[in-house]
Amino acid sequence: MRHRPFRFVSTSLMAALLAAPIGAFAASPASTRNANVWGWRDHQPTETEIQQKESAAGVTPTRSQNESASATVDQLYKQLLGTPN
Repeated sequence: MRHRPFRFVSTSLMAALLAAPIGAFAASPASTRNANVWGWRDHQPTETEIQQKESAAGVTPTRSQNESASATVDQLYKQLLGTPN
């Protein structure tokens, strides 16, 4: 008779653990992912990596394309800061 409360508690605990979804015990995605790092690897290429890949593929942008992209970035930056063009 003395073991009845212990059995009830242990049985209840075991039932609760079995009823809980397995995902509840796994690491959450937020704890394994930080910005552009996933699985402890950086997945966002750097500008140098992009330039190397473009050169290897033979698709480097022209000078006017680079200047246009730079002008667009400058314009967006000015808009972000709230300064007039």
